[in-house]
Amino acid sequence: MIENSQAVIDAFNMFQDQYSQVDKLWNYFGVISVAVAGFTIGSEKASRSIWEPLAIIFGYLIFCIGNYQSLINGHTFLYSLATKYNELAKPAGLDTLIIHRPERVTEFYFAVVITFSLAIIVVSWSRLKSHNKGRKQIANSVT
Repeated sequence: MIENSQAVIDAFNMFQDQYSQVDKLWNYFGVISVAVAGFTIGSEKASRSIWEPLAIIFGYLIFCIGNYQSLINGHTFLYSLATKYNELAKPAGLDTLIIHRPERVTEFYFAVVITFSLAIIVVSWSRLKSHNKGRKQIANSVT
């Protein structure tokens, strides 16, 4: 019984360590996503033409590819640790860990990336149209 207790404790400690690492990747993703969206949406300099926001989105997507690879690898390992812990904890009458499957994490991740990217394009396009309309009105009033 003592041997099983130590295995449960070790499995839980490994899970907590891995959870902390995955949480850091999520935080990094969140900070970069908000910063990119905030800069692009909040800065008129980032939308003088449609090419600036597209270049920013391209860079953001490159970041997302690398971040996703690290995140999904970390979450997959986290999921396997949770599964192992649950196998050990259940017979001992301990609470089990509930964690999303990696496939669900993938769906959520890409939903956020697509939403942020589309929001940046829509706001930038709208701002560009408004800016061009204002320039045409000024040009027409001068002539």
